[in-house]
Amino acid sequence: VLQRNCAAYLKLRHWQWWRLFTKVKPLLQVTRQEEELLAKEEELVKVKEKQTKVEAELVEMERKHQQIIEEKNILAEQLQAETELFIEAEEMRARLATKKQELEEILHDLEARVEEEEERNQALLNEKKKMQTHVQDLEEQLDEEEAARQKLQLEKVTAEAKIKKMEEDILLLEDQNSKFLKEKKLTEDRIAEFTS
Repeated sequence: VLQRNCAAYLKLRHWQWWRLFTKVKPLLQVTRQEEELLAKEEELVKVKEKQTKVEAELVEMERKHQQIIEEKNILAEQLQAETELFIEAEEMRARLATKKQELEEILHDLEARVEEEEERNQALLNEKKKMQTHVQDLEEQLDEEEAARQKLQLEKVTAEAKIKKMEEDILLLEDQNSKFLKEKKLTEDRIAEFTS
């Protein structure tokens, strides 16, 4: 193959067209390099345009990123404020619950005292009825036993004094009972205000 190629070259090297071809071929290569150079320049322009576009997009993304960070900071501040308000509200709720518990205990104590005073009042009323019955019996006996009138009169005076004392005690207890009921009403109103 090498010998055939050498023989063909020896035959063609003096041929005019071969000489022309050997001279034109480098020029063709220069033209091709220029085309490649133009293509590279066009590609470079496209790359620069793409780079400019990417840089603009990067600037826009950085702007949006900064905006998102600012919005995040604003939301974080709002969250902090809401958290503080929630904590304050919880503390207020705990204080109100404690106050309500204290008032309910006071109300329970007052109710127990009122119930106790009512029982005492009822016992005094029963005693008053007994004494009134006794007085009535004594008065009947006075009518029947005129002979023992003086003695019965003394018992009557004594009994009436006891009744008066008991009536005064009853009036005092009724006044205290009224005060306890008013305190109970005020306490219930305050509990209703805290509950609402």
